[in-house]
Amino acid sequence: DSSTSRGLGDVYKRQEYAYLDIDRRKLMLIVAKERGKWLLLLWALGFSTVGRFCIYLFPAVWGVIGALFLAQAFAGMGIAGIGLGLLFQVSQILIYVPLFLWMMEEADKKSRQFAYLRKIGTAGKNNRRYFLCFFVALSVLFLGILTESYAGSGLVQMILRIVY
Repeated sequence: DSSTSRGLGDVYKRQEYAYLDIDRRKLMLIVAKERGKWLLLLWALGFSTVGRFCIYLFPAVWGVIGALFLAQAFAGMGIAGIGLGLLFQVSQILIYVPLFLWMMEEADKKSRQFAYLRKIGTAGKNNRRYFLCFFVALSVLFLGILTESYAGSGLVQMILRIVY
């Protein structure tokens, strides 16, 4: 039966992942690139008048990606897949979501300020606070990257080793 062999293959893949030797430094670089590009784009949108409208597309995109991830986990493993999928997303839930919500608010403020200052001819001034916000966000992002690369993948592997 092909469904039985598929199910066994899935179990084998989960067992394989549980004991896989993950190069955490490479994983950290991949995660840094993926998360960093979103933060940089969000920050850059604050310097445009259309940015305040584009900023609100971020939660929709992230929501769709997260929902697809959980749906795939559920389709492959059932209810256990949702639990495992949520474990994979601990750093997103605890660190990235609050960080990006805060940056969305800051980018929205900056975009509104930029639009107003552009009208009166002083756009491009008063950027010190916004640059400081960006560097604070980078620090928090780095914490999230470390959590996702080291703690998150290690936690999932530990649970899979217990189960399998």
